[in-house]
Amino acid sequence: MSTIDDSTPAIKRKHFSYQEYLLRLIRLWPIFLFSFILCVAGAYVYIRYRTTPMYHVGAKILIEDGPQATTSAAGLDLQSMLGTTSGVDNQAEILKIRSLMEALVRDFKLNILWYKEEPLREIEVFDGPYKLIFNGITDTINRSLVLNMRMQDTSNFSLSYENNGEEIILQKIPFNSPFELPGYGSFTMEKNIQTKTFSRDEYKVKVLAFDDAVSSLRSTITTNISNKLTTIIDLQMDCGLRSKGEYILNKYIDQYIKQSIQNKSRIADSTIAFIDQRILLVSAELNGIEQKIQQFMQGNGLANISAQSQLMLESNKEYTTQIQDLEIRMEMMDAVDSMLNIPGGKSLISGAVLNNGITDQAFNTLISTYNGLILERERLLMGYRPNNPIIKNADQRIVSIKENIFDYIKNTRRSLEVNKQEIARNFGLLRGNIRQVPVQERAFLDLSRQQQLKQELYLFLLQKREETALANTSSIGGITILDKPKANKQPFSPKSSVIYLGSIIIALLIPTGKIFLEDSLNTKIRSRKDVEERSSAPVIAELSHNESGIDLLQFGSSRSILAEQFRGLRTNIQFLLGEEENKVVLLSSGMPGEGKSFISLNIANVFAHSEKKVLLLEFDLRKPKLSKTYQAQPGQQGISNFIVNKDLTIAEIIRPVDENGMIYFAPCGPIPPNPSELIMKARTRDLFKVAREQFDIIIIDAPPVGAVTDAQLLNNYADLFLYVTRANYTPYNLLSLPEDMKRERKLGSYAIILNDVRKKGHGYSYYGYAYGHYGQEEQKKWWNKNR
Repeated sequence: MSTIDDSTPAIKRKHFSYQEYLLRLIRLWPIFLFSFILCVAGAYVYIRYRTTPMYHVGAKILIEDGPQATTSAAGLDLQSMLGTTSGVDNQAEILKIRSLMEALVRDFKLNILWYKEEPLREIEVFDGPYKLIFNGITDTINRSLVLNMRMQDTSNFSLSYENNGEEIILQKIPFNSPFELPGYGSFTMEKNIQTKTFSRDEYKVKVLAFDDAVSSLRSTITTNISNKLTTIIDLQMDCGLRSKGEYILNKYIDQYIKQSIQNKSRIADSTIAFIDQRILLVSAELNGIEQKIQQFMQGNGLANISAQSQLMLESNKEYTTQIQDLEIRMEMMDAVDSMLNIPGGKSLISGAVLNNGITDQAFNTLISTYNGLILERERLLMGYRPNNPIIKNADQRIVSIKENIFDYIKNTRRSLEVNKQEIARNFGLLRGNIRQVPVQERAFLDLSRQQQLKQELYLFLLQKREETALANTSSIGGITILDKPKANKQPFSPKSSVIYLGSIIIALLIPTGKIFLEDSLNTKIRSRKDVEERSSAPVIAELSHNESGIDLLQFGSSRSILAEQFRGLRTNIQFLLGEEENKVVLLSSGMPGEGKSFISLNIANVFAHSEKKVLLLEFDLRKPKLSKTYQAQPGQQGISNFIVNKDLTIAEIIRPVDENGMIYFAPCGPIPPNPSELIMKARTRDLFKVAREQFDIIIIDAPPVGAVTDAQLLNNYADLFLYVTRANYTPYNLLSLPEDMKRERKLGSYAIILNDVRKKGHGYSYYGYAYGHYGQEEQKKWWNKNR
């Protein structure tokens, strides 16, 4: 019986071997090299021909003191209490409103782009040799157009474009002359007078829809306030052409400054209009008083004022001045109150006019804050709808400041009324002293006081009107360009280093992924390790691929790798058989095609060369293959005949098949209809009993144990069961078949042969270099032939 120990070790747990994985990667170095060259070349082509370098264009602007910034500390505190945002934050938002870019695209035709064709890509051209001008209103372009333009001679050019899927070609179009493109409008092609030479290369002209061009350019501009303690705004634009980016950003800032100046001019114009209305009213009142004085003097025949009247006038002057101040302030506050009480009114109020001639800094601060909020709301309306939360917030702040102004006016009037009553009481005492003065002189004094009051108010309004006009002419928008738009020298996109690094990583992942996919998708045995991880049986041989294609190997003088492996297998079989009476070796497999017949044939051959008398039994009664190798004659009796015919002897079914007469072959004979039942007959036992007496080694070529039960039945007569597997052919799950049979006590201990192992490196699989070179003269490589 077999000497295989029944206490075989348990199945090894599969673990990852970094060393083996690294060796597999090293063997794929040609793929690594090819992948590296391919990926790096692909990255170069992508960077060179499929990407457009993008540059950052930056500028800095300073927002100087504007309407809100001119307020005093009290005004700033009021803004803080009302929860208002800083002016520079609002300006940063205004810089991003759509109307600015719309004006820029409309004025400078930025929706017309020029490109020059180059291999594998198009290069945008800015300020090229030609200019395409749309003769209509730019806003009306609502769909894109692509034109191919080529100069034909010094005076004419040609155009081609697609319209509704049809290619239209226009020839001999004169420069500087309008031409029609059906469905799009009228255009004119001009030569750039700053260009001295005109290329005959073909150009591509893209006329973008107005809204698309505005949206595209707006998306490239960003604003940032790096320091909240300053009023400096950083502007940045991303553009593929440095010169184009600097040009557009310059024009964008100019457009912003232009609109800012226009807004400030509106405040001055509103102030002047208000002053003009007040001048007309005061002038009319002053004329009326002067006419009354003239009529009074003429009617009473007065030519001079007495010394007493002069003295009383001097005493009255102080009270007149005080009353004048009070009435001016009350009149101005009444005017402001009336303007603010207009339903739905949000008009600007001049802080300069409301200075009231004295010093009321708190009132001026409130008015300046109110004007600033009105202007800010108008600016926000350029970019947001009236129901936007930002606009509603601005309206709430305006209502809040108006309430503060009303409270201030109310409180101030109350104070002025008290002062006026006190002055009137003192003035009444003075009037009691002058009761003795003639009635005519008293009337004259009253008229003179009114005249002086209106005259000073008239002069004050004239002065403020001139100051406002001078301030308006010197307005520069309150914006200073600190850094003019300038593009970076190096593009920020594409990042070549990142792309090349990514290509190298991909180059490394391709071979690594190949191994990973092979491991993930593989379901078949590839090496000795795969068998050992999934089976508790020992692997007694690894047989390399039979490159000769000959089934019967020559062991007499052969020193081939495969012959040496069979000699090693012979030694292992002898060790496993142990005792001399153990002679029967059964070979089976999990499925057809794993090479058990080839192995059986050569095991018999290698044992015969060790002077062993061998019997090879072809017990594959379903699909015999050995008969083809030994060319069994038609009608020759075999194993099936011996089992059925009790008169046959073993000598009648076997024949020697080698020169020395050491190998005897028993063919299967006629294929029976019931092989399993035939094997179970007593004659099978008789066959093996006689064979054990006459032969040293008996090799049984049995059918696959995974397909039929024949091998299980024959195992009762065997001393050693060899399970044949084939590299890259036998599925993993067939290794569990003998394990299950062993656990169910249908099979005792067994050993495994791994067949058809492919060459790896210098040798074969587990035994590495040894099989490849031991006993052979080492062949010198090309790099050491001369040594």
